[in-house]
Amino acid sequence: MTPDQVLEEVERVMSARWQWGVADCCASASDVFAALHGIDPMAPVRGMYDDAMGAYRLIRDWGGFPEMAEAMARIACLKVGTGQPGEIGLSAPGNAGGPDGRAMLICIQPGQWAGKSEMGYTVLPGAERSWRAA
Repeated sequence: MTPDQVLEEVERVMSARWQWGVADCCASASDVFAALHGIDPMAPVRGMYDDAMGAYRLIRDWGGFPEMAEAMARIACLKVGTGQPGEIGLSAPGNAGGPDGRAMLICIQPGQWAGKSEMGYTVLPGAERSWRAA
């Protein structure tokens, strides 16, 4: 997987305007991951929310954002990643605008992680943890 392949999918998927449940940080990162690997980490919760309150409730019901991300990775049979192109990751708290200041991200290349923003995407320097396809 090359950084160019990842960036092409990031730009294709994340260029849409933010929409809860469709084009938010979790849905967008999962859509990019699915396009690259054929695995949708978010499959168990697709269609379960369509606004911010619904997203926060869903995250709460899973025990928090990190717990939900870990559970989705486990259900999708993903392996712990090392921050390589095409991996899906969870930002550190306070590094993004999502719940608890977190967001789901996609690794473009080591040190460059794309996360969904209101009108596209932003690039962050790293993820707290990441997962890769088996």
